[in-house]
Amino acid sequence: KTAEKLRPFRLLVGAEVDILADGRLDYGDSVLAELDYVIASPHSSLKQNQKKATDRLLRAIDNRHVTIIGHPTGRLIDRREGLPLDFERIFTAAARRGVALEINAGYPRLDLNDVHARAAAAAGCRISINTDAHSIDGLHGIRWGLSVARRAWLSKKPVVNCLPVDELLRWINDLRK
Repeated sequence: KTAEKLRPFRLLVGAEVDILADGRLDYGDSVLAELDYVIASPHSSLKQNQKKATDRLLRAIDNRHVTIIGHPTGRLIDRREGLPLDFERIFTAAARRGVALEINAGYPRLDLNDVHARAAAAAGCRISINTDAHSIDGLHGIRWGLSVARRAWLSKKPVVNCLPVDELLRWINDLRK
């Protein structure tokens, strides 16, 4: 009934979930299956070695409920380097599965950076530009994510934010098969 009242708008229900140190997600599959989309992001254990960190993200990418890998390294500019990932393996897996990698527009993240965003797109990955806003004022930060995408010379083709709604919904549904 609510959907009918909101036409022509369509609300999607999603959540950002934590990628635990071993690559499991902090929500169970039964909960994730109820969501329209899932952003899986590393928030803790950010001092892992490259193999553990990469395996952790690969496990999340392989979860059929995951739509986007959020701020993949977990970096904070001038505060924390972030996970030392084998980006080639991450890009290959994300492209194979169709999972998008996020350019997090929230300062001080800006993660993926421009170099990694360009390499991800070149490897066939989809890209999502998100504000990580925790308030309405935070939505203005999208300009920082767009700046990263511009420095990466991204066209609109790999950016899921640029998809027409029917293509966006098809992409999301195809990931869950």
